[in-house]
Amino acid sequence: MRSLAGSPEAPCSRCGARTAGLALGDRCPACNRQLRRRASRLAGRISLLATMLVAVYVYFRMPPVRWLRIYGAIAVLATYVLVRQIVSRVAFEVFARETETGGES
Repeated sequence: MRSLAGSPEAPCSRCGARTAGLALGDRCPACNRQLRRRASRLAGRISLLATMLVAVYVYFRMPPVRWLRIYGAIAVLATYVLVRQIVSRVAFEVFARETETGGES
């Protein structure tokens, strides 16, 4: 039964800050932002490295035909976007699980 005072405050599973409207076992918005920031930094570095490798491959392996070079450039851009999205989501989940088990670095 809900109390008349409003939604109950629950502690953040990571930092312990009590936040209104937070379900038990969830992280507060500040902790989620911090984890997303860490994941985004890692994703940026990994995606940049992967993009540079694909760009070098495309530069040396593609024949000097203009329309093939355009497809190669599209592949390089797609590599950056896809790798960044994938690594960001995976890193967020790994960092979140890492902090839940107490292995925070």
